[in-house]
Order: sequence, then structure tokens, then C-alpha cells
Amino acid sequence: MNGIMILARKEVKSAFRDHILLLITGLFVMLSVISVYIGSSTKNAELQAYHDIVQLLKSQGTTSLPSPPVIYPLSVLSNLISYVSMIGSVVAIFLGFESFSGERNNGTLKLIAARPIYRDQIVSGKLLGGGMVIGSLLGVILIFNLVLFILVSGMTPNTSEILRLFSFFLIAFVYMMVFYATTMFVSLKTNDSAFGFMLMMIIWLTISFVLPQLADSQRSFAYALSSTAQTVTQVPSDTVISKMIELFSPAAQFQNIGNDLLQVIPETADIGLGGLLLKQIGGLIEILIPGLAVLLLSYKAAQKEEVI
Repeated sequence: MNGIMILARKEVKSAFRDHILLLITGLFVMLSVISVYIGSSTKNAELQAYHDIVQLLKSQGTTSLPSPPVIYPLSVLSNLISYVSMIGSVVAIFLGFESFSGERNNGTLKLIAARPIYRDQIVSGKLLGGGMVIGSLLGVILIFNLVLFILVSGMTPNTSEILRLFSFFLIAFVYMMVFYATTMFVSLKTNDSAFGFMLMMIIWLTISFVLPQLADSQRSFAYALSSTAQTVTQVPSDTVISKMIELFSPAAQFQNIGNDLLQVIPETADIGLGGLLLKQIGGLIEILIPGLAVLLLSYKAAQKEEVI
């Protein structure tokens, strides 16, 4: 256990010395903070539009006025879902890529393997170190966003909403760790670091963009009239094909879970946390399975002499 902790601390120190990783991480934190302002501005604009329409209708003598829009507090933070899905996964890829490829290129991996430590402990140490870095990053973002949310929006989340937010960040941690574990496995199996990184970016693009867009193209759409803005909007509806495509995209599953937890979808905004997690249990499993599979493969690959 001591060896695992030593390796974990080494991973943390290495991460905070990597300038490129720090730059991407800084961008991630900055965008997550900006998302609070964007979300608040959007909701304020929606309320202002409603008040303008009400004033116009009153001036015309209309007595039947539209109902005010329902603003769910956590929906202000909805942009976090996209930032974690896109930039958070890239941070995890950069972090996981350095776990073995970086050590191999620097010649330090053989030195670690030469010490009296089991190969599976090397994987465990790097996994723990990566988890500490990702957990610290998400913890900072959570605190920043919660404080700014209260200051900028003027709303104070209740206990249920805070639990939803914590649950979202916990699932975001699992989601990012799946990318970290996958990259760690790829860096273990490929001696060519450039090829390994290119492979991971192809996987990232497929999971984060290609499959979700392909699933969207297979959805059916209905049309609804907004009583407030008097505009027609498309309302997507899942089909069997779109659901089948999403099974292969942890990013799509994360988006769906995030939309429910951060009250983006009005139909699920008032459901309790337990009911939401039960509703999304399939999506949670579909995020976990790839991560657990590549983690087991990493332990198996680490036992082979040639990967070191």
C-alpha cells in the first residue's frame, strides 16, 4: 500500500508540473465559471422577454396573460454538462496519456518496474494519482460554481438541489476516470506515443461528437408553440435506433444524466434524487462498464514484460 501511495503522489506532482495539462485545466476551470454568468444571463433574458410580452399585452387590453416561465435553479449551470463532457474528457486523456507513455519516453518506467513493487501496484498507484488530480479539479470547480451561482443568480439552492449538484459532480468524476483508465490502457499497449495519442483523440471524437450526432439524426421531432415567446420549437423524441446508438457513447449517457440532475428537462426537474438515479441506472451502468473493462485489461497488460 505504501508503494501505491508513493506512485500516486508522484502522479499528482507530475500533473502539476505539466504546463500543457495546467493550461487545459485552467481553461476548463475558467469556462466552468463563465458558464454561471452565461446561464444566469440566459434565464434573466427569458424572464425579461416574458415581462415585455406581458406589458405589451396589458397595453393592448388583453386580460388573458401567459403563465410565467418556470426557472429551475440548477438549470443555470447546464453548460457544465457540455464542458465536462468535452473539455473534462480531454483533461483526463492528457493526464492518462502521461501515466505510461510519458514515463516510458523519459526512461523512468523501467526504474519504477525495477523497484520491489508488483506490476498491479503500478497501475493502482497511477489510477489513484489520476483520481486525486481529477477529484481535486472537480472539487475546485464545484466550490467556484456553487459560490458564483449564489452571488450571480441571487438564488440559494435547497438541500435537494445541492444533493443533485454533488451527484452530478460525482458522476462527472466517474465519467472522466473512464477516459483516464482508457488512455492509461492505450499508453500501456502502444510504444509509439504519437500513435497512442492519435488513437485516443479518434476515440474521443467518436464518443463525444460522432455517435451523439448520429443518434440525434435518428430521433423523431414534434413541434411545440411557446406561449411566452410565441415561437415554434422542435421537441425531440427518442427512437429505438437512437437509443441503440447511444448505448455505445458514454458521452451521450452522461449528457442525459446531467440534463436530469441539473433540472434542464422540466419533466424530471421535480423528481427526487433517488427516483432520478433509478431512472438513469442503465446509463450509469453503460458509463461504468467500459471503464471497468479497460481497467481490468490494464492490470492484465501490466503483467507482461514488454509493456514496461
